[in-house]
Amino acid sequence: MKARGLQTEYVASPLDFVGDHPALDFINTLRMIGTELTDTWQTDEDVATWIVREGLRDTLPSTTWPDGVLLRKARNLREIARKAVEARKAKKTLALDELNGLLEHSVSHCVLRTKSQINLDFERVYGQETVEQYLAPVVESVGELLSYADFDLVRHCEGEQCVLWFYDRTKAHRRRWCSPQFCGNRAKVAAFRARARQS
Repeated sequence: MKARGLQTEYVASPLDFVGDHPALDFINTLRMIGTELTDTWQTDEDVATWIVREGLRDTLPSTTWPDGVLLRKARNLREIARKAVEARKAKKTLALDELNGLLEHSVSHCVLRTKSQINLDFERVYGQETVEQYLAPVVESVGELLSYADFDLVRHCEGEQCVLWFYDRTKAHRRRWCSPQFCGNRAKVAAFRARARQS
């Protein structure tokens, strides 16, 4: 992995941030494209770019790791997170050892920065010596979701083949689809065709 000037092939998708929570967006990087379950990450660069675009880190890694390590560990964390969300949604006991093991690598400290003469920023800065440290903000996001989210509002998209999750933050809490433009639109078209066949 290149340390600076990291170039990436990662292509943004409108489905990247439909989860309405970083941990759900993280899980949703494995999604159906057409009829194929597709991993949107194919390289370390894809993972690092996604983390920055999600706002979990300000920069791409400043450390070089062996090729494929970030991708492998991010995919492993994503599977742990998916299973934990499914268990929490089903009100089953969660296996927390793996997540807690990853949280042990979360080396961070807070920094005050001057924004302007009268405004300050108070931010958390994470270490990034190791891949686990680079993934720390993602792990903390998963822990925060599992601990504090209202799981009555954490939902699986009702699309027939969709595997995406979202946090329903709508006012009426009636969200059913990952995206109205994708699964919502497909459901409307299917309902229209069904009505047309009946008439």
